[in-house]
Amino acid sequence: MKDLLLKLEKFWFMPAPAERLAILRIASGGFSLWYLWTRFDMVQRIARSDSSMFEPVGLSNLLTEPLPPALFTALFSFGIALNIAYILGWKFKWTGPVFAILLLFLLSYRNSWSMIYHSRIALVLHVLVIGFVSAADAWSFDAWWKKKKGSVANVVSHWRYGWPIKLVCAATVLTYFLSGVAKVLGELAWDWVTGDAMRSQVAIDTLRKQMLGEMSSPLFEWLYPHTELFLIMGITTFILELGAPLAMVNKRTGMIWAVLTWLMHWGIFFIMGIRFRYQMTGLIFLPFFDTEKAVPWFKKLVSGRSKSPATRLQPGAGSSVVLFDGICNFCDSTVRFVLDHDHRNAFRFASQQSEAGQKLLAEYKAPNDASTIVLIENSKIYTRSTAILRILRRLRSPWNLLYVFIWTPKPIREAAYRWFARHRYRWFGVKDACEIPEPHIQARFL
Repeated sequence: MKDLLLKLEKFWFMPAPAERLAILRIASGGFSLWYLWTRFDMVQRIARSDSSMFEPVGLSNLLTEPLPPALFTALFSFGIALNIAYILGWKFKWTGPVFAILLLFLLSYRNSWSMIYHSRIALVLHVLVIGFVSAADAWSFDAWWKKKKGSVANVVSHWRYGWPIKLVCAATVLTYFLSGVAKVLGELAWDWVTGDAMRSQVAIDTLRKQMLGEMSSPLFEWLYPHTELFLIMGITTFILELGAPLAMVNKRTGMIWAVLTWLMHWGIFFIMGIRFRYQMTGLIFLPFFDTEKAVPWFKKLVSGRSKSPATRLQPGAGSSVVLFDGICNFCDSTVRFVLDHDHRNAFRFASQQSEAGQKLLAEYKAPNDASTIVLIENSKIYTRSTAILRILRRLRSPWNLLYVFIWTPKPIREAAYRWFARHRYRWFGVKDACEIPEPHIQARFL
């Protein structure tokens, strides 16, 4: 029993940096502020609807009748003000809990006038956890004020920041697990696994959009005949939803689950056009990652952009070398893209078919395969998706921000790369021979 308690204590009370919890505060608060601000007018119109349409849910069950529109407008405005205080971490001991409860009430009240929008449940759960804990000990007005007064100690990793993050992860996992359970207990039950239910549901949604004059997804029209693909999607959906609790087993499993679930939402968008914005932005999955580690990298990007032209590298000075397929039209376009956005002249190029390219491949024992892009950087070689992401990292903003996909599990990145590489000749065509670059960029080629 004692060993079990120790394991539970270690599981829930792992130390974490205050900055990680602060990022979750800012991310959840930023999204909720966008949501409240952009729906202000719409929610006011709903609040003025016929009172017979009011069917209270959640905290709204405390009401026997709808609020006067003027009072609801005042509450909604107060909620936006508290939302800003929540993001800034101003008097967070009071503003955090009050905003969390008020957000729950506002969204419950909004859902009391129409269908229940379950896509915001995770956001409310996140704010409810973060609003009641020490989420303003870093990157906040409160932390700045305490530092100015000299009354704050050094903020270090502590369990009081770790358990709220773990609880936010658990809340996220719970929403997906319950979604899977609801499918199993529904009328269609295990038909979801076969993909037939999903295929029928998407077909009905597409037909409805066409009848209403809305644009349907062309991707679905291509997918519809391929029943095996819906089978794969149905099985994958069940694994990600009913298997969501496995994301709590360890950090790596949680990260893989988060990435796959994020991709699932983008798949839903491309097939059905349905936007789960909190999920698609990836903000819902931030607690599964060590997000504070991205801050120094982001600062480096910002400082790199602020350097004056005089400090930039001259062509060939300390350059990395990109070895590419010289007869592939897409690869040629990619090289030109890099040349246009390589503001520091950080890269030099050689086709793999050239004498210089062959020598470098042999010297570094790199794959002599035209479908594999090779980056030589600091005497190390990087290939395929890793090479592409490391190239993007050194380009002009916003392309360098795509380096965040380095966190995607490598097997997934590599599978996507190989699939695209297999089809690139058929999609983009080939040249009979490597082209000779224009005179003004020849110095960048070996």
